[in-house]
Amino acid sequence: MKFIPILWAAPCSLPGLLLGCIVLVCGGRAALRAGAIEVTFRERLIDCHRSARALPFRGIVFGHVILAVTAEELTCIRAHERVHVAQYERWGLLFFVAYPLSSLLQLLRGRHPYRDNHFEVEARAHGAG
Repeated sequence: MKFIPILWAAPCSLPGLLLGCIVLVCGGRAALRAGAIEVTFRERLIDCHRSARALPFRGIVFGHVILAVTAEELTCIRAHERVHVAQYERWGLLFFVAYPLSSLLQLLRGRHPYRDNHFEVEARAHGAG
């Protein structure tokens, strides 16, 4: 039953919905695709102001909301971001604690806090397009 995972991850989706609304007010677009709301700021990177191009990430997920800088980039990162959606469905609000703890653990081990984060490793392994 898909309703339970959606409900479990719903509190995590709220920040994504808020940020998504801001993107929409700034001219972005949203679409519902396979149970997640995908929000993009522009169609192509060339259409973005340099501040959007300078963001340290191309996409981010909050629960069932995927935010991407451009639709063009979302096509490339969609599978990876979908793995994060599934992680939110498993972890719910605990994801907001588990993800940074995984980064901290990697840092304390002398490893890269993002690249070696358990959740990123899983997303790269299962979200390869």
